[in-house]
Amino acid sequence: MKLKQSSLDFHAFIAIYGDQIGNSFIKKIYQISSNEFVFQIYRSDMKKRNLMVSLSKGIFFYDPRTPDEASTVSMILRKSLSERRIVKMEQINFDRVVRIELNTGQEIILELFREGNLIVTNNGLMDFVFNPREWKNRKLVKGEKYVPPGLNDPLGYSLEDMKKVLVESKGSIVQTLATRMNLGGDIAEEVAYRIGVEKDTPSKSLEGQTATILETIISIVRESEKNRAFYYSGEEVVSPVLLTHIPKKPDKEFDDLSEGYRYYLDNYPDEIRKESPLERRIESQMKSIEEFTALMNRYQDMGKLVMSNFGEISSILKEFNERARKTGLGSIKEVSGHPVAEIDPVKKTVRLMIGGVEVILNYTVTPGENASILFGEAKSFRAKIKGAEIAIEQTKREMMESAKKTAVSRKRSKFWFEVYHWFRSSEGYLVIAGRDAKSNEKIVKKHLSDRDIYVHADIHGAPSTIIKIEGDIKPGEATLKEAGSFAVSFSRAWSAGIRSGTAYWVLPSQVSKTPESGEYVSKGSWIIRGKRNYIFDLPIELAICQTNENGVPIPLIGPVSSLENVEGKKIVIIPGSQKRSQVARTIAEQLGFPVDEIEGVLPPGNSQILQ
Repeated sequence: MKLKQSSLDFHAFIAIYGDQIGNSFIKKIYQISSNEFVFQIYRSDMKKRNLMVSLSKGIFFYDPRTPDEASTVSMILRKSLSERRIVKMEQINFDRVVRIELNTGQEIILELFREGNLIVTNNGLMDFVFNPREWKNRKLVKGEKYVPPGLNDPLGYSLEDMKKVLVESKGSIVQTLATRMNLGGDIAEEVAYRIGVEKDTPSKSLEGQTATILETIISIVRESEKNRAFYYSGEEVVSPVLLTHIPKKPDKEFDDLSEGYRYYLDNYPDEIRKESPLERRIESQMKSIEEFTALMNRYQDMGKLVMSNFGEISSILKEFNERARKTGLGSIKEVSGHPVAEIDPVKKTVRLMIGGVEVILNYTVTPGENASILFGEAKSFRAKIKGAEIAIEQTKREMMESAKKTAVSRKRSKFWFEVYHWFRSSEGYLVIAGRDAKSNEKIVKKHLSDRDIYVHADIHGAPSTIIKIEGDIKPGEATLKEAGSFAVSFSRAWSAGIRSGTAYWVLPSQVSKTPESGEYVSKGSWIIRGKRNYIFDLPIELAICQTNENGVPIPLIGPVSSLENVEGKKIVIIPGSQKRSQVARTIAEQLGFPVDEIEGVLPPGNSQILQ
């Protein structure tokens, strides 16, 4: 999956949806793969929403399948962040870095470049780091102060700043804009195209077009805030702006940026999400080993430095304590020319730089005792590494046992819409329907958007059915009839042996959970207000065949007319006297699917195979 959001994508997402995310409460956090998380957020004036964070791709409103078993990382995050209120969400310095400020003084930092990172800070210090890292000028380690990767905001550049960037660059205009202005390759190419220069033109030769370049960048940024999405299938790009440098029209356009991302994620599912909980556990354990190794080496280096600079450490501690007695701890900014980074009066430690190495010293004990403390810390991390390695071996044994159990009958991963009854209409629209009261409740709350159509059979005990609509083209009469027939077929009419029925459709704004005074609405039921658009004489019959979703063969059941363009064998069923289990076995044999998969898509009650 190529999708990887740029700084402009983050700017657009936050500009469009930031107000919707503000004042939401974090409810649950799921880890759905090794580097993907779902933050379930809630606000009283909005439904629950799933904010998906992919450290390799970006941030989206998306509803992936969540694991039944919480990972260690998700439990840590839940303990720290659940029920916290989001104050605001912002982009840091027009970079691929997002800051989510919470009402508790905590911050969630999402760094979405390279391998990505998820960091939780408390009063500026890092409490949790998903991928601990250290560079010469920057550390992502628990207990350290968080410093963003870029300290300059290119959107705040003056003409002189912009001119300096162009003149000093040794690269082309696209390379310069992509890296120095944080625009990324696609948007940098778009700027070059709009100002009428070749993408490999040297930056320094465009000094005279500084104003035009800066104006074009700002124009594109403002354009990205208009809540549009443009999908280019060949390039695998979902862009918040029209990319005129691509010599063709977008394959799809959306009036909502989130819909564009959702379309991409639905149609290009990521293999990484198929990882099992045990695989994710190993991934987490390996990250722990990496973190413990870095800390072990750090404490060993500090211990060696103390031992090799015994006399100097002794003088530093002596001077530190004398000055602390005279002027207090708060006044000490350096000792013997060594800068003091932090003093912790609770732990009785001082953190300072000696010879380019950061050292943590207990100022109440001797240099020798400090060395013992530091080597002891290194030893404890060595023990943790050994424990994690043993845990990995245990997890691998569990994986082997699990693989043996499932080797005979391995079940495939299911698509999100298979949670419900579903089909694609003859016009290409996805139609989903609830299976029971619980999914009838969920399907409306989670999947009914403002542009969809709600369909229901004119009979009690029928499923809530939704025609999912992308873009501005509304479904025609064929889709409405097929959705109505589907709703009636999965109602009580099937088990009653009825051969035709009536359904109606309404707009999402007519579907409500709020009863009139004295009324009660049970779970899975909805109140419909306003005009109902009835469809009469709908056939109660269904066809079953094999279809392929992203290369995966799966059983498909739907109205006969909806399957006319699907190749391969089709089996038509109507209400009848044959037991459901027997019908499932017969169809499974003919289509080559496991019996339980076929039985899972059949309507309730007995049936008869027509052809």
